[in-house]
Amino acid sequence: MHTCVVGQSKLFRAALTLLLEDTVFTVATGADSLDEVSKMNGPYRRDQVVLLVQKPDNRSELSGQIEMLKARLIPPWVVFLAKTLDADEIADSFACGVDGFLLEEISPQALVNSLKLVALGEKVFPSQIVALMVASGWANRSSKNTYAPYDGLLSGRELEVVNWLILGTPNKVIAGKMSIAEATVKVHVKAILRKAGVDNRTQAAIWAVQKGLREPARS
Repeated sequence: MHTCVVGQSKLFRAALTLLLEDTVFTVATGADSLDEVSKMNGPYRRDQVVLLVQKPDNRSELSGQIEMLKARLIPPWVVFLAKTLDADEIADSFACGVDGFLLEEISPQALVNSLKLVALGEKVFPSQIVALMVASGWANRSSKNTYAPYDGLLSGRELEVVNWLILGTPNKVIAGKMSIAEATVKVHVKAILRKAGVDNRTQAAIWAVQKGLREPARS
């Protein structure tokens, strides 16, 4: 896996190079900007490329730069690393074609695991984004519905489970809170993912917030 670290901060690039050493995402190339990457031929070999990008402050040219990179014969995976969370920034980034949006405070192992998910075609982002969306009312402002419409088919138990998912609660804790077996929680989660038309717990939580399924008392 060919990994390229992109960012104006030399310290940022050096830290990531050290953190990813001896992993499948060992850093092979560095660049100051996405514009510089688009002009490089070195990183674009037959193997897939992962671009770890220090989130740019200027987003005006971001869409065009990513579109150009994604037009490559073998398009790279693009993952942003940011210091802070902003729901609108994350939404804009994914709309531009970004494959992942993570916080710089992420642990090395969690970063590697997230990159593996990206390599499998998953979109990755911090679980804290759900709480941020709830607090900011972002879901109510969003006019784009990228998930299956809620048809009222969630059972009472599934509604309760999905509210725990919104809070990022692990299955084991959900089982204790609901006084049911952990295996039963897993069954409910699978049913929720299927009915929501999503692939993972975080997407299900965002879907639930967008559909207004969050219970105020649960917070």
